[in-house]
Amino acid sequence: MAKAAKHQEPIDFFTKLTSAFEKFITEHLKTILMIVGVIAIGLAAYFTVDYLNDRKENNAYSAFGKIYLDYKEIGAVEGEALGDGGPVFNEAVAQKVELVDDFKKIIEAYPKSNAASESAYIIGNILYEAVRYDEALEYFIKSREMRPKSLVAVISLKGEAACYEQKADYTAAETAYKRILEEYKDSFLVPLARFNLGQLYESQDKYELAEQEYSMIVSRYEWSAWKELAEKRLLLIKGLI
Repeated sequence: MAKAAKHQEPIDFFTKLTSAFEKFITEHLKTILMIVGVIAIGLAAYFTVDYLNDRKENNAYSAFGKIYLDYKEIGAVEGEALGDGGPVFNEAVAQKVELVDDFKKIIEAYPKSNAASESAYIIGNILYEAVRYDEALEYFIKSREMRPKSLVAVISLKGEAACYEQKADYTAAETAYKRILEEYKDSFLVPLARFNLGQLYESQDKYELAEQEYSMIVSRYEWSAWKELAEKRLLLIKGLI
């Protein structure tokens, strides 16, 4: 009899557990179904939004690509006449300016897309070439703020610095270059930023600061094409060539 009683205990336990579970389901079925429904709706909404975002991004790049092809075609002609300042070069710049409104439409239609950020950067470039530095600066800043952690952001910050230099606002230009060094320290553009900073210091007769930047390039960025130019600048500052 004692053995039978002991054998009966686990059966009773599982029976009670099953009964308790069934009772819980019965009493809270409505609540459980509501929770499951909310989770299902949430997941559906998440994947729907994700799908729509991908679709918007694809549409944005499709629209951007059509305009960009025209931009690159003009750029090829401009490249052949680069530096001559002649009619061919000026005509190429004028044709690029005509594309500004098309790139603006990309920004307006897809404001949160990568294509919008790249469009803003290109507008900044076009306006810079057109010697419209205040307007160019506005779009470089807009591009950077749209995608602050992207490659376009670093290039846009370099564009900002160039605009400030052209406007003879050397303090602002220095700040922009230093932001590249501090906020994007792993970027391949760091040696270029240091070289430009060195050039900026030289233009203000701050030769010790310029020497520091050039020396940094030589010692830290042996892989960079800017190393050789930095070495030449150091020799010039020291009066050795």
